[in-house]
Amino acid sequence: MKWFITLLILIVATLATLTWFFQDDPGFLVIGHGAWTIETSLSAFIFALVLVYLSFRVLMILVRFPLRLFQNRFIQQQEKAQESLVRGLLALIQRQWQQAEQTLLKNVSAGELETLHYLGAAYAAEKQHASSRVSEYLAVTRKGLPKENVTLFLFEAQLHLQQHNLLAALEKTQMAYSLAPKHEQVLLLLLTLYTQLADWQALLALLPELRKRKILSAEQLQGLENRASIELIQHTLRTQPSQVTTVWSRMPKMMRLRPVILQVYLKHLMTAGDAATAEPLLREALKYQWDTDLVALYGELETANTSQQITYAETWLKSHPKDTVLLQTLGQLSLRNRTWDKAQQYLESNISFAPTPKTYQLLAELSIQKGDPVQANEYYRRGLQLAM
Repeated sequence: MKWFITLLILIVATLATLTWFFQDDPGFLVIGHGAWTIETSLSAFIFALVLVYLSFRVLMILVRFPLRLFQNRFIQQQEKAQESLVRGLLALIQRQWQQAEQTLLKNVSAGELETLHYLGAAYAAEKQHASSRVSEYLAVTRKGLPKENVTLFLFEAQLHLQQHNLLAALEKTQMAYSLAPKHEQVLLLLLTLYTQLADWQALLALLPELRKRKILSAEQLQGLENRASIELIQHTLRTQPSQVTTVWSRMPKMMRLRPVILQVYLKHLMTAGDAATAEPLLREALKYQWDTDLVALYGELETANTSQQITYAETWLKSHPKDTVLLQTLGQLSLRNRTWDKAQQYLESNISFAPTPKTYQLLAELSIQKGDPVQANEYYRRGLQLAM
């Protein structure tokens, strides 16, 4: 309305000025073209030009008025929608699920922001366990996004995960992975789902990609490799024991030589009475990395050639002369080999460095073999006292 009043004032002022200017001498103007001749006063001609120009301006303003009105309404709607979006997201942060859902749907932005309104509403509805509304909002979201959208797949996977529907979450995450195999959040969600589903084979296959992308630290990756490998071996032993050797052989050699992983497989071989396979594996691992748990396990191995075991263990003594676990292992092997003096020597050396209940138990067994039950009881007493 203001613009119309301003225009009217401008027209009146213009006409008044022209009238004043031409009141004494209106002038004379002749325009000819062929047989046509137009004669008029200069003032009338100028008045006509001004009226034509002003009429054209008024016409353009009237034509543009609906467009400007629409633009103003659109801007107002967008401002209201953005306000609803902000208030709705704040309600989500404050865990006010019902209020968040209502606010986000009150004024929905047109265009890209529409997705945020409906995704937020879907999340709020899920928190209220309203699965039908969740499906409804996600259906609207799909219409506004490309058919295959990584963000939407990830969002749906997270919703399924919160509902403890792990298989559905895995399906959506794998769809996202097929579209964006390098996406960090997709890889981390796959890691979470494989762990919760105890799919250790899939987890081991995923770890090289995680290492390549440097998503986790080297320590975290090694810890995951160790856990997944151990769990896979133990699961195979429970469900398909005949396949455990195949599973083991498919693991990378560097992983098979890790003590925490190797121990699980070695104990399986020892339980199965296959010490002949276990013994060279254990020796190879100790060449790669010295580990006292493996050394202690070597003393438990009952092979057909204990003397050969002692020979191998004595070569390690050159590099580890004061290793109490190695001394105990040599004493245990010598006791099994019935070389009493050597067993006594190694076990007493062990006690001089760091006595353990296990060492006293072995000394007691040695004393019984030598026919000295009194000394055996003394060793048992010391071992029990040390254990307590």
